[in-house]
Amino acid sequence: MYERAKDLLHQFEQLPLISEALDRRYAKRFASANNANLFRGVYPDFATATADAPASKPIGYDNEAPASAEMYRFRMRAISPCDYPVAFWLNKLMQPDQRLLDFGGHVGVLYYALSRYLAFPEGFEWQIYDVPAVVREARKFAMANHTAATLSFCDDLKQAPPCDWVLFSGSLQYVEDSLSAIIGQLRHRPTYVLINMLPVHPTRGFVTLQNIGTAFCPYKIYSAVELAAEIGKLHGEVVDHWKNADKACAIPFHAEHSLEYYCGELIRLDAVH
Repeated sequence: MYERAKDLLHQFEQLPLISEALDRRYAKRFASANNANLFRGVYPDFATATADAPASKPIGYDNEAPASAEMYRFRMRAISPCDYPVAFWLNKLMQPDQRLLDFGGHVGVLYYALSRYLAFPEGFEWQIYDVPAVVREARKFAMANHTAATLSFCDDLKQAPPCDWVLFSGSLQYVEDSLSAIIGQLRHRPTYVLINMLPVHPTRGFVTLQNIGTAFCPYKIYSAVELAAEIGKLHGEVVDHWKNADKACAIPFHAEHSLEYYCGELIRLDAVH
C-alpha cells in the first residue's frame, strides 16, 4: 500500500504544471536556505552547475565568509559512524615515520576526532591540503589548540611533500580533477589511497549542485564504472570496499539520480607505475 501511494505521488509530481510549480518552489528554498544540506539539479559538468547556481551565496569553500572555514567543528568531538572504516584501516596499517595527506581535510576535523581514539605511531605526520581560505583558518585553529607542531598545512598540491597515504574523506566530490589526475600531481606516489564518503551511482556519472549553508558547490557523482576506471589508471588494488549507510544524496525531482548511501575504498598502489 505504501509503495503504491508513493508511485501515485511520483506520477502526480511528474505532471508538467505540477512539476514546474514544485521545482520553482524548491528553487527558492534552495537559494535561501542557510542551515541545510540541500542538492538541486543534474548537470554534465562543473561549469554548467556553477552557471546555474543562485547569486545569493559564493561558490565553493574558498571565500571570505568565516562560516565556510568554521564548518564541521562538531565532528571533532567524536568520530561518526561513517568514519569507522578510516579509523580501522589507519589503526591496522599506519607505520612510524609515515606521512598522510588529508585532501580537503578542512581544519583537520578528522585528525582531531581520530586523536581521541587512535595512538599515532612515532613520527607519523598528518598534513592538511585545502583551499587557501580554509588553510588560513586551520593554521589559526591549530595555534589556538596547540597542535601546530603536529599538523602541517598546504594549499598547493604540487608543493606537498612526499606522502605514504592520501585520504579523501568526503572531499573528492568537490573537485573537478579526477582521482588519477590528483594523484598524478603529487611528487611522490603514495602507498595507500583511502577514500571515504564518496557518492557513487551504479550507472550514471554527473554533477549536481549542493547548498552547504554558506556557499553553493558543484558536487560530482562518480559512476561505479568511472571510479573503477580511475583506479585502473593508477594500477591500484582495491583492498576493501564499504558502504557509508549513514550518508545519502537526495536530489528532488531526480529520484533516479539520488543515492541511498555513499561508498569508501582502500586502494593499495604499487611502486612501479
